[in-house]
Amino acid sequence: MKSLVALLLFAPALAWANLAGNAEHAAERVLLEENVLTVYFTANDQGRLTLLFSRQVADWQIDVVRKRLEQEPAIKGVTHTRVDADYCPIR
Repeated sequence: MKSLVALLLFAPALAWANLAGNAEHAAERVLLEENVLTVYFTANDQGRLTLLFSRQVADWQIDVVRKRLEQEPAIKGVTHTRVDADYCPIR
């Protein structure tokens, strides 16, 4: 009985536990498919992404990536900007 109560209490937390991971995996897939590899990104607990595009990324590439990311169901929102820095390519 105690384990059932514990399961019922922790089930909602488990359902939300991996929102950041799911959002980051979706972002990695989109960035690799669009060949935009010089970007820093992170996701918060709600699945919102923050992306910092390096100066090598063209404006049109940022627009394409942003539109694709906004269509991903695992991503709950996108914040982005371009920075005057160079990043190592995503591997």
